[in-house]
Amino acid sequence: MEPIVTDVPRSGRQLNRAAQVEPAVGATFRIAVVGSGPKALFALESLSRRLSKRTQDEPRVQITVFDGNPSPGVGAAYSPEQPEFLRLNVTSEIVDVHEPGASGRLVPDFLGWAAVNAPHLHRETYPPRADVGRYLRTAWAVVERRMATVAEVDHVFKRVVAAEPAALTQHGRSSWTLNTADSRGYGPYHEVLLCTGHDDDHAGALSHGWRSPTPLVPAVFPVENNLGEDQVPSGSTVAVRGAALTFVDAALALTQGRGGVFIDRGQDRFTYLRAGNEPARILPVSRDGLLLDAKPVVGGVPEDVQALLVEARVRLRASSEMSQVLACVESTAVSILHQRTIRASSDAEWQISYTLRNGGPPESERLDRARRVLAMSVRAAEHPESTGPAWALGRAWAGLYPAIVENLSFREFEQREWAEFSALARAMERFAFGPPLVNARKILALVEAGVIDLSWMRAGVTIDGDGVHGPSDEDPEPDVVVDAVLAPPGVSGSQQPLYRDLLERGVLSVPSGRRGARVTESGQAVDAVGEAVAGLSLLGRATEDYVIGHDTLNRSLHPQPQRWAERVVQVLTERGATCPTDSIAAAAPTTAPAE
Repeated sequence: MEPIVTDVPRSGRQLNRAAQVEPAVGATFRIAVVGSGPKALFALESLSRRLSKRTQDEPRVQITVFDGNPSPGVGAAYSPEQPEFLRLNVTSEIVDVHEPGASGRLVPDFLGWAAVNAPHLHRETYPPRADVGRYLRTAWAVVERRMATVAEVDHVFKRVVAAEPAALTQHGRSSWTLNTADSRGYGPYHEVLLCTGHDDDHAGALSHGWRSPTPLVPAVFPVENNLGEDQVPSGSTVAVRGAALTFVDAALALTQGRGGVFIDRGQDRFTYLRAGNEPARILPVSRDGLLLDAKPVVGGVPEDVQALLVEARVRLRASSEMSQVLACVESTAVSILHQRTIRASSDAEWQISYTLRNGGPPESERLDRARRVLAMSVRAAEHPESTGPAWALGRAWAGLYPAIVENLSFREFEQREWAEFSALARAMERFAFGPPLVNARKILALVEAGVIDLSWMRAGVTIDGDGVHGPSDEDPEPDVVVDAVLAPPGVSGSQQPLYRDLLERGVLSVPSGRRGARVTESGQAVDAVGEAVAGLSLLGRATEDYVIGHDTLNRSLHPQPQRWAERVVQVLTERGATCPTDSIAAAAPTTAPAE
């Protein structure tokens, strides 16, 4: 294994020339990777393995990585510069750049890296995202050094806004040119991989047509730029659209990030000590009027529940119809609740059905419902003997998720069937994929301290481009509104010119009622007539819900990065064997401005 590095040497060149449209002369195979986050890192790690095993030197390989982010590997979510209180929302044990099952480890997993570079994290199940970013940045440097021994690697620190078919090679393969936001052209490339990660804008953002006189903070991230006292003054009343994970980060940035302190009082309870410069009140608003349930402690799923899940995963993988998948998920939750609480099976079934459709168990139906549901989830996460229907639903969804990904990805469904699955997924993710227990306790402490006010959650208050609607006359007007709703995954509603153009031209396609681009199992784009698009591939968030759960750091959940690498090397090998001097027949007429 190569030594672990803490700095980030760049072995690749940085391209800054005005025009980069060049013929692929002789035996050079050119690859463009658009995006330099974790998905790009996974793909390049797998590609470097396969290129190092080639038995021929031709064709040569040139890789150009495009991204406006000057820190490759981290993506938008894992900036090493973000505050330490912003935590990973999945367990650190899943974070591993290494290709699952491959020999010859290039990079340690996160825990191995932390043992050397951040030993204070050895007990952190949900470490700061900044430290995960440092790990990913280090991993990129190691992978790029390995890649530099088998390919030339260049960087273009710009955003790609268009991908155009450039020409056909002598063997009928399409090549591509890329245009960046400054109207410069690059290419042509034999293979283009799009793994752009999170959009920074979306059609539903409040910033599009904000008409209220109340000041708007259009996004939470980066919190150090967007949630300072200039944007959200001390002592202000803050309305927040959204009550999911981004809201948790916003609430912590406005309190702990300003010097507030959480004190552990024992018995799994925190209290909050004000710093004096936080907002007076933070009022979240959400469609269902609820916060996300807390995740249980690691190892908090009893053995009898794990055994139920093993059997249920077998049944789900054998389910050929969507209705069977949905029934399997719900019946598994019923079985878990029945086994853990010794309720009659009919009672367990009713409890699960009620909770799934209402977001909380019947006993949560009180005026302070949002607080009660969160508190009940914290209790269940801490003490498995306190489990109820919400806990059972969360464990069923989390435990069956790998089988759901395997069964439903890359499949076509009737729009009605997909709508039923989407509704179930939205409901179940509240129970399964909420904040770590430590952050859920902090949110409860902020509620008890009166900093977070949940009264608008039960009152049905809404926020749109005209401002806040529905508060009572006694409620003060908010001093500022924060939009904590992120851009959805997929490409169907993307504001990126790159995806809008590819969709309009039919180069990309999206199944009816879904968001993610169709791709083959090796990530190759599928066009509007159902044909694989030569030389164009997508990985990650842009394919989400055609590839289920692809927006994740868990590399073991999806084999697409290695399948993409295998296909690219196969194309590369065939090209070298059949036409070692193949060149682009005619480059697309891409021009760059004169300098």
